[in-house]
Amino acid sequence: MASAPHARDQEAALSQAPHGLSPPPPGARCLVLGAGGFIGTNLCLALDHARIPTTGFGRAARVPQGLAELDRLDWRHGTIEMLSDPERLVAGHTHLFDLIGAGLPNSSNDNPAQAVADGLPLKVRLLEACRREGVQRTVFTSSGGTVYGPAGNVPILETAPTNPICAYGIGKLTVEKYLALYRHLHGLDYRVLRIANAYGEHQRPERGQGLVAAVLDRLLTGMPIPVWGDGATVRDYLHIDDVVAAILAAAFSDADGARLYNVGSGIGRSVRAVIDDAARVTGLQPKLAITAARSADVAVNILDSGLLRRETGWTPVVAWEDGLARTAAWLLGRDRMPGT
Repeated sequence: MASAPHARDQEAALSQAPHGLSPPPPGARCLVLGAGGFIGTNLCLALDHARIPTTGFGRAARVPQGLAELDRLDWRHGTIEMLSDPERLVAGHTHLFDLIGAGLPNSSNDNPAQAVADGLPLKVRLLEACRREGVQRTVFTSSGGTVYGPAGNVPILETAPTNPICAYGIGKLTVEKYLALYRHLHGLDYRVLRIANAYGEHQRPERGQGLVAAVLDRLLTGMPIPVWGDGATVRDYLHIDDVVAAILAAAFSDADGARLYNVGSGIGRSVRAVIDDAARVTGLQPKLAITAARSADVAVNILDSGLLRRETGWTPVVAWEDGLARTAAWLLGRDRMPGT
């Protein structure tokens, strides 16, 4: 693995990114848990581009060359069930990005007890490891789409009530509370990012999470698109480049202490609108398969990300239809690329 880059090299690399991100503190070394997932893959690519030494822990990589091939990434293969000694993994890192998890929002209500058992004990052990090993900042990706539950007002502010209606959202919210507890007890420096519906390159439609990837994949393969209920549920969609930029902006900001941010576009789109826009971008006619509405779905979820914008200067830069076109192009090409 390459030696640590000079701080000026990191600053130059970050300044070339679309968002002009601030450089990390000198000597930064990052640990990404869930590095083989959709967000984790893109985050590792961005950290490598910025010349920041990084350890990635996760399942098999999604990029063609494999994340293990990146110059500044120390790849550790594993799953959440295999993470029995978090202190050994955390040691020597300044920033921890906790993207690791188990389960999906829409299936978490099938077995709420299992949803708790699969993730919460590990999260607490991770926080204890961060405390013992002196990690400078812990970054946790929460769920802006599930922690609030049915919204009284939209766009939703970070101060809105949190009443999740799925076990997945309750689990995310519980981790947020443990972060606050460790801040109170031990002075833990952390960032919570309540992310909207991320979409884009390296999101696998067969995973069962991500409407945009599923719609585009079924359009491109000529398969029927499942529509739950009347297709009127509204969500906030954000391209993965903007999501990763938000994560890094929060992680490397100068502000000390605890911060909680929404990360979204602030624009709501219904399921039907997403299908129509995807059809227009691809030039393909959708086939719909209407099914019963799901109990874990709230009617509307749109996030207000003004706090993140004001405190870090972050703002989304990927236009909706450009993001759809890029995602469609990646889906078309992935079958010809090993490792995707």
